[in-house]
Amino acid sequence: MEFVSVREAAEGLGVHDSRVRQLLQAGKLQGSRVGGRWLVDANSLRERKKFAPEPGRPLSARNAWGALAILSGCRPPRLSDPERSRLLARLRDIAAHGEVPAARIQKLLASRADVRRYSVHRGLLPTLLDEADVVRAGASAAPRVGADYVAPGRAEIYVHPERIGKLEAAFGLVLDARRGNLVVRVPPADAWPFLVSAAGDADEGKDAPAAVVAADLLDAHEDRAGVAAVGILESLLESAALRRDAK
Repeated sequence: MEFVSVREAAEGLGVHDSRVRQLLQAGKLQGSRVGGRWLVDANSLRERKKFAPEPGRPLSARNAWGALAILSGCRPPRLSDPERSRLLARLRDIAAHGEVPAARIQKLLASRADVRRYSVHRGLLPTLLDEADVVRAGASAAPRVGADYVAPGRAEIYVHPERIGKLEAAFGLVLDARRGNLVVRVPPADAWPFLVSAAGDADEGKDAPAAVVAADLLDAHEDRAGVAAVGILESLLESAALRRDAK
């Protein structure tokens, strides 16, 4: 059997040492007492990390967009210096763990937008993705930001909250939460300038910044999408831009 210390187990789960001891005493983690100290079964720890819910709560939409801006090497708009410092501390903590904690990041950023799923004729998707009011996201932008992921027949976009009604009418979008092939995320209006920042002066075919695309892919809860998202996030968390912003 392979064992790790309580401290190592706590770091792996992202919790305090006392929580690990509670889990051991409750039988939710397997371990042994040696000389009055707990040692944690490494296999049990791996299973707990795989299936346990991630600690903490989602960031507010404003802070979620602030974190995405920092990951993109931008100064977060509309955040105070203390708020920015707290976000930087969280991102440094995530980066320090080495392996990207995908489930933790997905949960932190989950409140960034209102998510709607629609059914739309497949033949209309290319035209819709090139609309001036649209920012391509997730699977629809992944290849353009260097992610090895495609999802034929499906589209993901961001739309400004003041333009969603226009888009619904123009394309005859029908809400279909279960089988819709179009995922539309409606962010706060003040996040829109950052969302379109990666597109430059393009009038059509805007793509979301890479950090946003990674967050969208994590929402899919699909292995291939998750691997692609982690590939993007590894680079961003290690980037010189994040280190410079942290100074």
